[in-house]
Amino acid sequence: MAVTSASGRRSGEVRPEWKETLGAVGVVPPVVTDLRAGLAEAGAAIVPGYATDPERLVDAAATALGGGLRELFGIRAQGGTDAPILGLHSDGANVVVDVHGHPVRLRDPDEDWLLMLCGRAADSGGDSVLVDGYALVEALRTAAEPELREVHEFLVGTDVDFFGSWVQPARGVPATPLVRRMVEYTRAGRRAVRASDYAAPVPRSPYWDTELALIERYADVLATAMEVAPRFRLDAGDLFVLDNYRFLHGRDAYRGERTLHVLTVRSVGAFGARAW
Repeated sequence: MAVTSASGRRSGEVRPEWKETLGAVGVVPPVVTDLRAGLAEAGAAIVPGYATDPERLVDAAATALGGGLRELFGIRAQGGTDAPILGLHSDGANVVVDVHGHPVRLRDPDEDWLLMLCGRAADSGGDSVLVDGYALVEALRTAAEPELREVHEFLVGTDVDFFGSWVQPARGVPATPLVRRMVEYTRAGRRAVRASDYAAPVPRSPYWDTELALIERYADVLATAMEVAPRFRLDAGDLFVLDNYRFLHGRDAYRGERTLHVLTVRSVGAFGARAW
């Protein structure tokens, strides 16, 4: 079963008995030259050899979303040397600062598009994994295993404290619990499928033990889905764009140095976004 570290971060356990049920939810994004058309068709796409300058991520966001682009957050470098596996997750963070008496979001938990530019591929490992969250939810809903159908009912029907198990949140993260459902819909009917390493039952839930057990079972679902999903590799200069409400992503452990430049944005389709 899932284990939780001293920091509150949860890691799932691969469950061999679920591999057949979850075997078809992983995908390899298409390689395209027309980014907007590729995203319209598949919701995720790779443009090989797109750029070396991280600032080109802004151009890519404009190309992908056009007039539907509403808000960009800062480009951030990710990577390092000899890193462990990064499990399936959805992007988004809740970081707020005060600028001359005005609250300003440096990150938003409802970012709906994710753009990644590979600066350097690892010497070995580091392959990417992509799971179609819509296919995952359907696989859980129709699973032969009752314990998986229970996970589906929990994801669509129960609120969670999205970062509730985080023992020492980073500076700028509000103390007020961020309550969401793992699967829910925007006002316009767009579905969002989420995953958080730090989810917990909402404060003072009368069903705490039951809900925590289902959160941990969902972590096992994600670990199993990642185990059986196909891999693909990003090389230096490759651009990878995905619908952050639809897809969950992760990567394998790697040796050597790896660099990725990341930009998250909000479009007119995001929770709470303006359509005008």
